[in-house]
Amino acid sequence: MYFRTATLGTLAAAAVALAWRSAPTFTLQSTGAIALHASGQDARFGVVRQAVRGQPILIVSLGAPSSNGALQLTVAGDRPPVAGRYPIRSSWDELGTDTTSFHASFMPGSVERPLGWYHGEAGWVTITEVRPDRMSGTFEVQARGFTAAEPLDEEQWVTVRGSFDASGDSTVSTITAVR
Repeated sequence: MYFRTATLGTLAAAAVALAWRSAPTFTLQSTGAIALHASGQDARFGVVRQAVRGQPILIVSLGAPSSNGALQLTVAGDRPPVAGRYPIRSSWDELGTDTTSFHASFMPGSVERPLGWYHGEAGWVTITEVRPDRMSGTFEVQARGFTAAEPLDEEQWVTVRGSFDASGDSTVSTITAVR
């Protein structure tokens, strides 16, 4: 009897460990005009159809809405990029079809108490693993924007570094069906 109970307990512990390990995660840290650290399990990615000039985009969302900061990484296309290193660009190409670079937006603070908004100007995203329902990677973004305390001064800079293991989110594409 004791052997069966111990075996069941061991199997249950292993199942919990595997479930915990498979949960999406992110961590980010900003320095510069806003210094903060945020982490959690709100790491998702999904495709938004016809988002930029009728072209689809893939969005990686980290931290929104339940964190001390959120980062959005966006790339043109209807599927995750292959593993590799991609630059951060500050604007879309003329057709909105550049699948070789990311765009970034950083929103420090919480939904209730935003601390500012920053647009990525330079940096990189490294995709380390891609599966149908998962995407992992690291990033470093140099971004320019403003603090909530000084919204007219849009020349404030932050550097945001971190990592993510995001789960695929099918609800992103269904939201765009509503017009």
